[in-house]
Amino acid sequence: MRTFVAALALSTLLCLAAGASFAAEIVDLACYIAHGAKGPDHAVCAAKCAEMGQPVGLAASDGKVYILVADHADSSAFTKAKSMAGKKVEIKGEVAAKDGMNALTVHAVKTT
Repeated sequence: MRTFVAALALSTLLCLAAGASFAAEIVDLACYIAHGAKGPDHAVCAAKCAEMGQPVGLAASDGKVYILVADHADSSAFTKAKSMAGKKVEIKGEVAAKDGMNALTVHAVKTT
């Protein structure tokens, strides 16, 4: 059992080091947190909120919500992701978690 747990932990660390890939919806966090708003009926509002500067996140396929953040070296993928608020996407990036919050540094994004 210890060998299995060690192998699982190692594979998780290798996955995170290499970057993660998620297929899910980009949500504006103001409406998502306050009202659970997402999906096609909320897409227009999500795009407007993101355009106004509201924070955006990813309601991911793993059941978590990730705050999307820009890569300090190249923010172009994050900027593109913000313009896709309300859409289903695939995002590649690095995951970080601290004090109960999940973040995803956006390295690449495309619609699905």
